[in-house]
Order: sequence, then C-alpha cells, then structure tokens
Amino acid sequence: MRAFRASVALVATAVAVLTSACSPSAGGDSGKVVLTLGSWRTEDLAMWQDEILPAFEKAHPTIDVKFSPTNTNEYNAAIQSQVDGGTGPDLITCRPYDVNRSWIKKGYFEKLDGKPVLEAFDAQALDPWSDDAGSRYCVPTAAVLAGFFYNKDIFAELGLKVPTTQDEFLGVLKAIKDNGKYAPLALGSAESWQLAYNGLYSIGPAYWKGEEGRQGLIKGTKKVTDPEFVAAFSAFDAWKPYLPKGSESLKYADMTQLFALGKAAILPDGSWDINQVAVGNLNVGVFGPPAATAGGDRYLQEMPDMAIGINAASKHKAEAETFLAWTATPEFQSLYVNKLPGFFSMGKQPVQYTNALAQSFADLKKGAKLTPRLGLDRLSAGTPPFDDEVWRVLQLMYTKNLSPQEATAELQKGLSGWYEPQKK
Repeated sequence: MRAFRASVALVATAVAVLTSACSPSAGGDSGKVVLTLGSWRTEDLAMWQDEILPAFEKAHPTIDVKFSPTNTNEYNAAIQSQVDGGTGPDLITCRPYDVNRSWIKKGYFEKLDGKPVLEAFDAQALDPWSDDAGSRYCVPTAAVLAGFFYNKDIFAELGLKVPTTQDEFLGVLKAIKDNGKYAPLALGSAESWQLAYNGLYSIGPAYWKGEEGRQGLIKGTKKVTDPEFVAAFSAFDAWKPYLPKGSESLKYADMTQLFALGKAAILPDGSWDINQVAVGNLNVGVFGPPAATAGGDRYLQEMPDMAIGINAASKHKAEAETFLAWTATPEFQSLYVNKLPGFFSMGKQPVQYTNALAQSFADLKKGAKLTPRLGLDRLSAGTPPFDDEVWRVLQLMYTKNLSPQEATAELQKGLSGWYEPQKK
C-alpha cells in the first residue's frame, strides 16, 4: 500500500539510481532540455512513459521529462544520498509532512512562494509540503481517501441501509452478525497499520472534530487523554464483537480477499484498494465514516500522498517550473487520477472520475470536513513516533483487551516524553 510512510533506512544499491538528473541536460543534437523526475512509484513507469509525459511533451516540444523511480522503501535514502552528492533529479516527488519538512530544512527544494502555480490549491492542500513558517515547496499531485466498501447484494438481502451515525453503524453490524451468514467486518489485526489508517483515523475525526483535534495535539492545547480522543478510541473498540473468526491472524490481503469472495459485508479500507476490491461480478458500494451522533458533522480522511518539488540544485529550474505548472492543470490532474483509480486531485477545480467507485469515493467529499491522518504531522518526528505508537496500542486493544483509557494514556505518555508542546 503506497500510502505508507516509507522507511528511511539506507539501501546501498539506491545510490546508483537517478544519477543523471542534475548534470547538464542533453538532448543530443535535438536542443531539448531533459528533466528527470524522481519517484517511489516504480509500478507507474509505463503510465508516465506512455501516457502522461507524452501529453506534456506534445504541448512543450523543447522539454523532455524522464521518469526515474526508485523502490518505495529505498526512495527516501536514495533521494537524500543523491541530493547531498549533487546528482539528484531536477524534480523530486515529495513525501508529506515530517519527512519532507526535514528535506526542506536541508535545502533540497526551490521555494515556490509567489508562484502562480500555487493558486490552483487551497492552503490545506499545500500545508503537508510547507515549512514551519508557511513557505511552500511542492505542488500537490494526489491524495487518497478512507471509508467503507460494502456488498450491496448482502445489504439488499438483509434489508440494510447505509449507516450515517455510529449507532446506525453498530446496528448494521449487529444485524449482519445475528443473521450468521456473513462476517460483518472484513477486518483483522495481524497488520496493525490498517487498524489506524482504515479504522481509528477514519472514524475518529467525528469525535476529535478533525482539524480542531489534530491541530490541538500539534499545538499542545489538547491531550490524547482528553474525552474526545478517548471517545474515538472507544468507538473503534466497539467494532471488536463484529470481527471475523481468526481475526488475529488476518492480514491486509486476507481482509480484501474475504470481502471480494462475498464472505464479509463491509470492508474498512482506503481508496487505493479499489482495483483489488472491485473484482468479478461483486456489487460494491462505498460509504463514508459515520457521524458521531445524528445531525453531527461528517468528516473524511483525505491523506495527502504525493507532491512534486524542484531540486534547488537543478540547472533547469525554469523548465522544471513549466512542468510543475502543467501538473496543476485540470488536464494533468484528470489524466493522472483516472489512470490510477483511488488517487484524487487536490486542486480547487473539480475532476470527473471515469471509475465508478473512484467517483463514489470522491462524492464523499461533498459536505464533509476533510482532515489528514492524525499522527504524521510533527507528532511522529521524535521517539517514540506517535503514529507507530497508535499502531501498537490499537493492536493491543484488539488482541490483549487494552482499554481505550489505557491506550490513550500510553500514547500521551510517549508524546509528552519528547514533543515540546505536549510537555506543558
């Protein structure tokens, strides 16, 4: 799953990748400027080469762009080694939040403040790739969303309606369990990351009020032990009676398969899994995280996944800026997200999605308050990283009956141990 926060472990073989980007661009005798774009998405190589870059180069015949990806787990270390050594790509695909903030501090990126390209995005879309003073360094490419896939045929068979509140959601789960024919939730705890990303971080914002709670933790005005956070953990803890048999050993792929085989009614998941979920003749729908109470605000987890910045050492910044400006256009955004169902434009202008489930996910944004994952902005830059600790305590909640009160107390203790705003 490409939305993971990638490992920063140094991989020896990574240093040899992307070595030509900041050397003088050569087009042979063509006179073209050649830019190199570094990325961690090796699986997208053919898409960029065959469809996206030809569209740019057709409109900009004096610029060629070479897409040169590195394996996900090697990417961070490779970029750091290359940029530090003067061989980094002209265009760098940016990680969100803490990783990118460290790269900004090292001077990797050209500052974009005042550039017209930024006008295509609102402040919340730009924040994940900004410094502490609010200066902008990367242009957003795509985000992912989280919600619930559901089997429409099972819902019709059991006379169920899509839930809109936590009580309705639990009522639907109970009805499915009482019927006995299907697992209510395709959810396991063998891989703890998805308990956070597809569970707590999805439904929790309805309790901690999205950005109000997230920013409160960052600023130190709120604690993880505050009632709204405990309530969020309790809401997630209430799912436990509706897990499938052997949930402790179910991995992410097992959960997807359980749902795809029609053996479970609901799959808490991210939009990135659309192609794996919508298989065969399965009649799949999507609904968003339920509100905490009837009439309560709806919140939706929109996780900034990637952006693109200009290497401050590039010899072709003007051409790189031309490419960035193109990525902010509806032409690029529509082309990109429709080639990668489950990834979504972060621009101000709406984009139509050709994949029906992708459009259903995008429609969830209407009327919802958007918020990113709770633990990746500043809170995981020290030891213990808050995001990793959330993974750990949620797994203990689901396998060792750690209570929501105990879980939040552990998280607060870890955060207070190193994060200055939480030491107050």
